[in-house]
Amino acid sequence: MNYRECVNCGAENELLVSNCAYCGSSIIQDEFVEQESDELEDLIQDCGMWIARFEGMVSDMNTLSSAKQIDSMRSTPIFGAVFAKTIGRNTFSYSETLGNVYKALDLLEVKSSNSSILREHVSLFKKRLEKAKRQESKTKKRQVLVILSLVGSLILFIAFCLFMASLGY
Repeated sequence: MNYRECVNCGAENELLVSNCAYCGSSIIQDEFVEQESDELEDLIQDCGMWIARFEGMVSDMNTLSSAKQIDSMRSTPIFGAVFAKTIGRNTFSYSETLGNVYKALDLLEVKSSNSSILREHVSLFKKRLEKAKRQESKTKKRQVLVILSLVGSLILFIAFCLFMASLGY
């Protein structure tokens, strides 16, 4: 994440603040206006990218399961360290993705307090996120149905085998 340095005390401050969190002096300067506009554009793109990743993740049973497995693998002491250093670098976990979505949305929401155009972006992003959450719920229901179908098929197969064995086959 980018930070803005205070010209008075040199402390690093979040991009969304206009006064230094440490000394209270104003950190907005003329040269920062264009930079802030560029950073805001980057933040909008980042938010859209993280929401798109979340949408893709929750729309497929295998991808959703893999993303949640990444969370559980990274939390184990030994395997998590090995995983992070090998195949885990370019993968996105469920919690990481959702955390980045909320982080970007929260920053945009704070910055949108003075901009109706930015509030529209935030509103659209929130709608996409809610739609993705509904899709996640549907995907989880499909997972349960697949598991129940497999268990039912296994039970029927065992019953068929027992029936055939009772007939002497």
